[in-house]
Amino acid sequence: MTNFFKDNSLQKLTIKMKDFIKENKILVIIFISLFIIEIIAGSFYLYLIRKRKEKTNQIISQEESIVTDSEPKTDKNINVLLLGMGGEGHSGGTLSDSIALVNINPEEKKVNIISIPRDLWVAIPTDWNNETYNKINASYAIGVDDSVRYPNKKPEFKGKLGGGILSKYVIEKVTGIPIDYFVAIDFSNYIDVINILGGIEVNVEKPLDDYFYPVKGLENETCGFSAEKIAEVHQKYSGFELEKQFTCRYEYLHFERGKQNMDGETALKFVRSRHSSQYGGDFARSERQHEVLDSIREKILSKNILGKGNEVLAKLNSSVTTDIDINLLKEVLEPLGNITQYQVNHIYITEENLLNSGKSSNGQYILQPKAGQGNFEGIKSYIQKNSK
Repeated sequence: MTNFFKDNSLQKLTIKMKDFIKENKILVIIFISLFIIEIIAGSFYLYLIRKRKEKTNQIISQEESIVTDSEPKTDKNINVLLLGMGGEGHSGGTLSDSIALVNINPEEKKVNIISIPRDLWVAIPTDWNNETYNKINASYAIGVDDSVRYPNKKPEFKGKLGGGILSKYVIEKVTGIPIDYFVAIDFSNYIDVINILGGIEVNVEKPLDDYFYPVKGLENETCGFSAEKIAEVHQKYSGFELEKQFTCRYEYLHFERGKQNMDGETALKFVRSRHSSQYGGDFARSERQHEVLDSIREKILSKNILGKGNEVLAKLNSSVTTDIDINLLKEVLEPLGNITQYQVNHIYITEENLLNSGKSSNGQYILQPKAGQGNFEGIKSYIQKNSK
């Protein structure tokens, strides 16, 4: 692909810009999804437009911008579900490591980001209308699994978009909020993306120590235990306490607070770590994913990847699945006005307010509403009350 920035002709540049967008629709969606995530920190979209203008000596017209007006022209809310997966090569690679529902309120110029714990116990339609209880993070995995395990799912819950659509269906039942779009990000390809970029600099908000990060390929290692010892620990422990007895299956991770240089493998470990006492849990992992995505975005912009046809684009394109129609982006986003001026409000569903922890019949750690299994009225009321 030719480089946009070698040609100073406004007409030719505009044509090249349009051709680039047509040829890389998924890439545009990636940056829109990064923009939605960047609402948390501030001004990604205008930053992107500004950087593009700097690279082109301010040749790009304001007509190329999607979000230009300071005042919204609509009162229609937009709700976008963001899902993050570990991806291929990891145990449970299609399970949603992080789940966040972004509610954009144009009338109030506010954004509510609702974080949903991956261990929430919910009913998922796995056999037409027949539902089985699973962790909510399994919704995407069930939707994309069209094997003999789920032969009778409804048609809309099958195929490439099936996981996102099924996740939308389930999370709508939990939150009471109709969801317009989903964006699912597969982090496994980001190892290659980050390495191709020469690494990234991540601003680690809090120090992290994880003594139980699973080593790929050692999931079934006996760690020198005899058959009798294995039987003994299985009888004595269950769940993660059982897994912790097999210490050779894990490695120790440590990240200092502050800016850290990371290659692809290190960044993925930083994103997937779950068992840090200082910076662990689902909410912290979601924050870490945002930090890594932000760092990738910064590196891409600094290296002018937008103007280059190379393997980074291919890796990014294969990392995102979404039901957003690129042809409708302008008509959907433009009426919202300048989203970077919106106030951001975080809503967390946790044991401290709405949930109780427990175990499923097969010993899984799960979270359920304090009102009882499948009763999400308290969660819906809490979200409505705390939305701004």
